[in-house]
Amino acid sequence: MISPEVPRILSMAREAVQLEQEWSMMNSVPAGGRAPVGTEGPSEYLELLGIANGGIFGRVVIFDAKTVTKMQFYADETEGAPVRLGCDNWFCLGKVNDDPVFVNRADGSAWGFPDRGVIWWQSDVFECWAEGVGDFILNFALGRGYRRVTGASEGDQWRRLLRHIGRAE
Repeated sequence: MISPEVPRILSMAREAVQLEQEWSMMNSVPAGGRAPVGTEGPSEYLELLGIANGGIFGRVVIFDAKTVTKMQFYADETEGAPVRLGCDNWFCLGKVNDDPVFVNRADGSAWGFPDRGVIWWQSDVFECWAEGVGDFILNFALGRGYRRVTGASEGDQWRRLLRHIGRAE
């Protein structure tokens, strides 16, 4: 279950994104709604759709209900890849930079490839970033972990927004 803090922080970001033209041009914090019939995914992702239908949080993208099904090819097994995925075990939640973020279907944890400069499917480093979708949103899309997973500079526009709402140093 997603923490009650997630809707509160998403609302703050949704309001803040309208304060500067650059923030509103480059980011999107859409309102939530009912997921279309047939939308599949981990329970926390489906719950998130009721709060925010995906979003563009600087370099972190969470797929919306319309797009997420088409993006599950990221979880396909890739021959020769050091990390074995598979759609039965992994759900592609979104992307950080150009690298997909996955949810472990067994326990709901969020995982990613931290290597920058290495094509994600060629990386042998695959690590757990959060206990669930809500934790991933709070810590990496809307929190201090944003810089760690994106490599964003001080001048990154989303980092500036996060500082504005008190969510980044």
